[in-house]
Amino acid sequence: MERILITLLLSALGVAGAVRAQEARSADMLVWCGLDYSLVKMIGTLDFRQPDQIFPGMLLTWNGLLMKEMLPQLEKMAKSVRTDLKAVEANNAKASTTQIQREDGTRDEMVTPSHISQADLANVVRAYELKNDKGLGLVFIMDRLVKAQETGCMYVVFFDIASRKVVLSERVCAGAGGMGFRNYWFRPIKDTVKKLPKRYKQAKRA
Repeated sequence: MERILITLLLSALGVAGAVRAQEARSADMLVWCGLDYSLVKMIGTLDFRQPDQIFPGMLLTWNGLLMKEMLPQLEKMAKSVRTDLKAVEANNAKASTTQIQREDGTRDEMVTPSHISQADLANVVRAYELKNDKGLGLVFIMDRLVKAQETGCMYVVFFDIASRKVVLSERVCAGAGGMGFRNYWFRPIKDTVKKLPKRYKQAKRA
């Protein structure tokens, strides 16, 4: 009888250990969900003059460029990285030329404020249909591209995939630059990815 109890106890401990190990692996898994332009504003009188090439073609191009150039940075940052882009691709397919705002203004008028609230971020993330059901999700929800100040702003959003709870969100603005429309507006994204490790550690702790 005693041997049976010991065997059952060891079995239970083994199962518990396996569950904890699985949870640890899930916590270490980072799922890149893409660049979401569904709420973006493109602001300026001197740019965004070929809207039919921007929506949806350039949105696909920028997402592809991140996969090619910046995904290795994510793989260095996290132990396990997966991609799950279909939800963001669906959102980007609905983005339109109405999101172009043909006006200029000061930095305080055009860059400092945001039209996106924390509730908006939570709603966007909650609506994603993802193939992954565990792990830490990461998405850049694009806020605004402002030509006059040569600045791109976005929300870096980490969320728990299982619960869809946003665990960390931060608005980041960075300078645009480079040859051609594609590279010019990809620069803020590129610079933001390079500064992700600190934010990733904060999200994991949260």
